[in-house]
Amino acid sequence: MGECPYCNHVWTYKEKLLGYAIKPRTRIRCPGCREYLEPSTLAIIYDYIAILGVALMVFLLVPVMQLPAGISILMSIALLVIYLVVFLPFTVRFKKYRYK
Repeated sequence: MGECPYCNHVWTYKEKLLGYAIKPRTRIRCPGCREYLEPSTLAIIYDYIAILGVALMVFLLVPVMQLPAGISILMSIALLVIYLVVFLPFTVRFKKYRYK
């Protein structure tokens, strides 16, 4: 899942949550070998699909339900938190890229 391609350090849930999900960056450092890592293309595709799904739910599904504004806002926040805490840490994969 979240494994460093340089030193094979397996990231814990906490490292993925704090190092990747909550502070999104293009590159992060491996806590084991301190090399810069980039998320794989597949992880980025999963992120875009999940963000699109959350956006569709927030902008289309929640307004159609015709709930009070407070409940709609809480549902939207809950969807975002589920994305950040559940989906994102479990789908992150890293890859070694060689730039010319």
